[in-house]
Amino acid sequence: MKGEYETALKLHKAHLSLAQELGDYAAQGRAYGNMGNAYHALGIYDQAVRYHRQELQISLEVNDRQSQASTHGNLAVAYQALGAHDRALQHYPNLGNFHSWRGEYAQALPYFQQYLSLSPGLQDLEGEGKVCHNLAYAHYCLGQYKDAVRYYEQDLALAKDLQDKLAQAKAYCNLGVDVYPRCCVYICQQAVFRAYGNLGDMFVCRGDLPGAVTFYQQQLTLAQKAADQKMEADAYAALGSVHR
Repeated sequence: MKGEYETALKLHKAHLSLAQELGDYAAQGRAYGNMGNAYHALGIYDQAVRYHRQELQISLEVNDRQSQASTHGNLAVAYQALGAHDRALQHYPNLGNFHSWRGEYAQALPYFQQYLSLSPGLQDLEGEGKVCHNLAYAHYCLGQYKDAVRYYEQDLALAKDLQDKLAQAKAYCNLGVDVYPRCCVYICQQAVFRAYGNLGDMFVCRGDLPGAVTFYQQQLTLAQKAADQKMEADAYAALGSVHR
């Protein structure tokens, strides 16, 4: 078996030389990819990474999305074989995003989940938040609303840890406007109320007080319609803080 891969490697190198002579850039990318696969099969993972990286560079330059996706997968596996889990993690979200872009949400899920399962050691809360958001959206598109809520809530928790007001506002909006109305287990009015509040806070931070008032006023209107005195008091307090 080893001899077969070594023979294949020689043929792929000959393919690469011919493609370079012809100036066929896309064919060079395919040759690099085949060489990477051969080195991987031989257990020479550092060389596999070397050639897959060259393949990825070409696929990006020629805008070959299909090739980009397969190369990200090959790089992820090769880096894991080398024990470079942090480098492998950089490639899983790209695979998930590719499938989401194609509307293949079921195929995207495993790549996002793989990232989350390996990510705790990286301490990359922002990256985890983005992947949680992508997972939530994929589940939402598949009609799996409880799972969507679970990942949007993880996204929100991470945004709070980062003290990222804009990310919090987006997460609240996703929970309050998008998912909760379709999943009656949750109370959407409170989530929408918080979303308006966070958007208002964001405008305050930007120095746009009229913009903040618009969202705080929407909070008040919602609270009055819901006949919720606590929410109404919070909305008045937010409006009062702007007019001080």
